[in-house]
Amino acid sequence: MKLAKILLTTAAVAAIAGLILCSSTALATSAEDANAQGKNLLSKGDFKGALKSFATAARADRDNQEYLRNFSMLRQVVALRSRLDKEQDPERWEYIARALQAYYTTEQIYPAALALGEKIHAKLNTADSAEALAETQLAMGKNVEAEKMLAKLDPKKATLSTKSLHGLALVRLDKADKAEKIALGLAVPKDAGPREIYCAARLQAAVGNVSEAVKLLATCMENVRPSLQDGYRAHAKQCDEFASLSSTDEFAKALATKSKVPESACSGGSKCAGCPNRANCSKAAKE
Repeated sequence: MKLAKILLTTAAVAAIAGLILCSSTALATSAEDANAQGKNLLSKGDFKGALKSFATAARADRDNQEYLRNFSMLRQVVALRSRLDKEQDPERWEYIARALQAYYTTEQIYPAALALGEKIHAKLNTADSAEALAETQLAMGKNVEAEKMLAKLDPKKATLSTKSLHGLALVRLDKADKAEKIALGLAVPKDAGPREIYCAARLQAAVGNVSEAVKLLATCMENVRPSLQDGYRAHAKQCDEFASLSSTDEFAKALATKSKVPESACSGGSKCAGCPNRANCSKAAKE
């Protein structure tokens, strides 16, 4: 009888443990599915739908920092989106717009980035606004639009980035001679930021100046904060301009270059590239 009770108790414990395990697995699966759904909706520009899915994932698995981060970040974005059209102060409007644009670009929500980029450039008409718009246009294959927009930019406003992006647009439009002329005339300022240097490296690679492209890519990596290096590496490996170099030792060595700048005190190395607040600090850091 005692043996039977022991066996019964053991069986009951095992059953309860099984139920707990099944429940935990179900919750994990539910949270994972909700997070995946959120990412899918976000890629389509459904911000409110994505926010609901991310909230579901965060509630289902409260220990998962990625789910919480996705929800918290998108909640900020949704709040900023609602404020943008109502904002009357020009400086605050620009800050909000740039923060949203940084998020859209990082998450590759290009239609939203394009629409906002056009608004920003129409209002500001600066080298920075032209650069951001051109990057989005090129990412979407709108090479004609990018070339026309950059050609209209006042030469006095032109920067290393805008010149490089203009050259890239020309290469894609089979106007290699004009692109080579721009590439040969590029001068990298001492205070150039990593994004500017990276753009120049892309153009040099596109026109076949391999040694200069690799040199600039290594310089870029030296000037990128450690937390952002992986983002640059991932982009470079998928970048069409670097395709012919991707299997070379020189390219690998350039990407492996260690950073010479300190990490951001606020981020500690955690996904600052997608932070809606990044626009304010990136303006100074030129990242």
